[in-house]
Amino acid sequence: MTAHDSRCASCGQPLAGSYYVLVDRPERFCPQCIATRPRCNTCGAPLGNHFWKLHDGRQQCDACHAVAIYDPSRAQDLFQQTAGLLATGMGLQLRVGVAFRLVDAPTMARLRGLVAPGQDTLGLYRRQNHVRVIYLLYGLPLLVFRITAAHEYAHAWQAEHCPLLRNDFLREGHAEWVAYRHLLQLGSHKAAARMLDENHPYQKPLRHLLNLEAQLGVEGVNAYMMRVDD
Repeated sequence: MTAHDSRCASCGQPLAGSYYVLVDRPERFCPQCIATRPRCNTCGAPLGNHFWKLHDGRQQCDACHAVAIYDPSRAQDLFQQTAGLLATGMGLQLRVGVAFRLVDAPTMARLRGLVAPGQDTLGLYRRQNHVRVIYLLYGLPLLVFRITAAHEYAHAWQAEHCPLLRNDFLREGHAEWVAYRHLLQLGSHKAAARMLDENHPYQKPLRHLLNLEAQLGVEGVNAYMMRVDD
């Protein structure tokens, strides 16, 4: 790409030649900053001269920080909104229910049994005896929070309604499908389309579940999941 009268969003220097952009972001970045600057732990953009450092060591750009969820009360409200939409709009009611916790990266790592924090772990559903909890990483941008909450809520539904399900392809495909449909519930069609275009481990399982939906409908997909026993 060729820049004219614009500046790099990281260093502020004029863009005299080629530049880089991120998907769905208006900012432009010079090759030097792309190559040498530390990246935002959330979106991957090169950090500017002003950025945010969270208490657990993660670094965030201004754009992600502006829409990030830090307050536990607001996070709880958003989670309940997500759970309500999935229960009423997709038939994913929970009989027992699930608690919700907002945690930092070291806590998430301990929950997963990791030696060091895994920054790619945005959410986790965990059951210990009779206690069922969904954990989400604090500081996630709003839309990422909603997607992750929907994905983990689907795992909680699976634990109640599909206790014999061991097929990871179907488990993750169904959870990603629930997240995809939740974006459509929110009117975030561009973000939903990105889930189909981006190269990520759950893309093929998601497409498989969308094919099932085309054949069976939403209720049929849930019924299908409850019949799977491997």
